[in-house]
Formats: sequence, structure tokens, C-alpha cells
Amino acid sequence: MPDLGMSVFPGSVVAAHLQASAASLADGTAARTADACVGTAGELAAIVDHLVAGQRSLRAALSHLAEYTRDHGLDPALFEVLSASAAAAGHSADAIAESRPLLQVVLDVTGPETRL
Repeated sequence: MPDLGMSVFPGSVVAAHLQASAASLADGTAARTADACVGTAGELAAIVDHLVAGQRSLRAALSHLAEYTRDHGLDPALFEVLSASAAAAGHSADAIAESRPLLQVVLDVTGPETRL
């Protein structure tokens, strides 16, 4: 394994943490718990910002995995699926980011501490 100059957790551990965090966010934003999870305009904006960054990171991870499978001679179909998934994650990040100007208007009008 190359020396990356930093400690790296196994990918399966990091992916499991991502899965647990995403499940927690999904549960927290469900109608019955959304007030506690989201609550304010500022929190909503922060969640959206983190989702955009997360989707961009997922795009990068999927792209890296696609390259890994290609470079290691694994089934070309796996490369194609991972590449397409990377592109979809990037498109998702772009789509979510397009909501940011509208959220900024809400923040400008109401302030970040306004309860939703």
C-alpha cells in the first residue's frame, strides 16, 4: 500500500459510516421528525450545503472505484456501472446546488435562526 502520509480507514468502514449517517439524516428529515432535525432556515441551508459537498465526494469516490476496477482488469461492466453512478452523483450535486440561491433569499428575508 502506498504511503499517503496520513491514516486511512478501510473503505468498507468509511462506507459503513456514510450509510449510517445517510440513514440517520433520512430518518431525521422524515415528516414525523423534521422539525427536530431541520428546525431553522439556517439549518436547512447547512444541510443542503453538506448534501452538495457529500454528493460531490460520492462522485469522486465512485469515479475512483471505477478507475480501480478498470486498472485491475475487473469486469468492464462494473467499470461502466460505477462510472455512470459517478456521473449521476455529480448531476445530483449540481441539481441540489441549484436550490442554494432560493435558500439564500429565504435566509436574507427571515434570518438563519427563524423557525420553519
